[in-house]
Amino acid sequence: NRAIFSKKAIGVRRQFVDFDQSIPFDILAVNVDNGSEFINNQMINFMRRESGKKPITFTRSRAYKKNDNCYVEQKNFTHVRELFGYERMEDPRLVILMNEIYKLYWNPLQNFFIPTFKLKEKIRVGVRIVKKFDAPQTPYDRLMKSNHVSDERKEALMKAKAKLNPFDLKVTLEEKLKTFFDELRKSK
Repeated sequence: NRAIFSKKAIGVRRQFVDFDQSIPFDILAVNVDNGSEFINNQMINFMRRESGKKPITFTRSRAYKKNDNCYVEQKNFTHVRELFGYERMEDPRLVILMNEIYKLYWNPLQNFFIPTFKLKEKIRVGVRIVKKFDAPQTPYDRLMKSNHVSDERKEALMKAKAKLNPFDLKVTLEEKLKTFFDELRKSK
């Protein structure tokens, strides 16, 4: 997760580069909505990977089909609104604090310690759809079982997890969120 103060292309690209450097696997494809914050020369050059990495497949949603990105859009609630609320943020300093919260507390807690369900299959039984899920696992556990992540990156992930304490992360997350909301109130 990354927060951006405006929809300017350079800021969006900067956060994509930061995100790309922080994840333990290569980005294969990105599907974006039709907004100008994503469809611009800055992002196209990033996807081409002029830095020498393998290019990223860059696709966009169909015009006037707002439900194309419904799975991403539902994360706006759980990963943004539940955490930071619905208030409009006018102070660019809040974005710095939001990214600190995401990178240092929220993402490690979610990725290393909070298990999630993953849909295995959907079967139609008459008029009903029956969903079957895998056993809950953390994203970390899924990566450790993946053949698409190198042993070196798995080793780095194990070291990173060994340094973390979920209880400390949660307490510090709550403290940082309190600071964030105090700053938000002051900026109004």
